[in-house]
Amino acid sequence: MNLDHLRYFKAIAECEHYGRAAEILHVSQPNLNYAVTQLESELGVPLFEKAGRNVRLTRYGRLFLQSVTESLQKLDESTRALQELGTGGGLVLLGSIRKLAAQTVPELMHDFLAQPGQEGVRFELHTESGFSRDLLQAVAEERLDMAFVSHPGDPTVFECLPFKRSPFVVVVPPGHPLAEKESVTLTETLPYPYVYFSKRGGLRPAVDAMFRAIGAQPKIAYETEEDTVVAGMAAAGFGIAIVPDHPVLRCLDLKILPITAPDSGRTAYLCRKCSAQLPEAASYFYQYCAETLSEKNC
Repeated sequence: MNLDHLRYFKAIAECEHYGRAAEILHVSQPNLNYAVTQLESELGVPLFEKAGRNVRLTRYGRLFLQSVTESLQKLDESTRALQELGTGGGLVLLGSIRKLAAQTVPELMHDFLAQPGQEGVRFELHTESGFSRDLLQAVAEERLDMAFVSHPGDPTVFECLPFKRSPFVVVVPPGHPLAEKESVTLTETLPYPYVYFSKRGGLRPAVDAMFRAIGAQPKIAYETEEDTVVAGMAAAGFGIAIVPDHPVLRCLDLKILPITAPDSGRTAYLCRKCSAQLPEAASYFYQYCAETLSEKNC
């Protein structure tokens, strides 16, 4: 089925006149007659019927017009998208854990778009399930161009940019023995039960590493996945917790204690697939992040 013939058919259907359609398309009327004849022969049904000096669609033609219109629209959208990619514009598909998606990533997107020459770039920001492993899987499958995650992926699969994030803190409910302190060492928390990150949570490896650094194991009373839930359970008295320092903690009934030892600093990562051929705009954004994130504490 010839693509030009479909465009000719659509124009005739909209004009309901062969002559006017020929003028709009800048083709001869015999070419239009030939195109419709070919389509009708291939489909086995009449597409137009005479209506005085005009033509109108048959019931078969009305059904066919709907399909042709949708197909041509999708084709034109895809063509425009590929043309944008080829000139440095286009769509950048980002993934992010939710904490970074709330502020850090939108700020990077905004500042990048303010750069000269990036006016044609568009972003889609996806959080998937919010877990690093799911986001990395989407990058590996090339459903995302890159993702902001809490731990790096397999270095044989991913290229990752590390950057600093706000430190971990210990949070305790009011009235807890540690609530009288202004800061704590991790060793001082060992006698108390913890609300802890489950193994599915992206922050679990980082917290585990802190306890390994002091050669100890926490007393885990409850496990859950998201840091806001961990903090909420601590506020409700289910145990103490280690969570990233974040303004939302100030909205909960908690005492927030900086950790003086071991180092509670933490790292996040922007990861892309090593072998993926990124659109030019996505490559520019990755490079922009490499330069910007080295100067920020997120």
